[in-house]
Amino acid sequence: MSILGLIVRARPADLPDIRRRLAALAQVDVADSPDEDNADGRLVLVIEDSAERSAAATMADIAVWPQVLNTSLVYEYSGPDSPATGDAPNDYTAWRGSLRPKSAT
Repeated sequence: MSILGLIVRARPADLPDIRRRLAALAQVDVADSPDEDNADGRLVLVIEDSAERSAAATMADIAVWPQVLNTSLVYEYSGPDSPATGDAPNDYTAWRGSLRPKSAT
């Protein structure tokens, strides 16, 4: 099981589209974001493994969205305390590396 804390940076004008895309991802929770009037382009996300997809793969997908300027991994928990997802390797630390091969896009 993995839980990731992520800061996503984007242009404030792109945040509504990014929020819409994030809302479609069941394992992603927008933990904190300023309201649209005070938006500075940052979103704080919590991403968890799902039965079908690892948190790292979801993070990789988000990181390569065209509207996303940068992602910062600020928290990571990875442990053997629950069954692995369908796309996760047995080594729960094996996701560390390049994001591009992990991204579905």
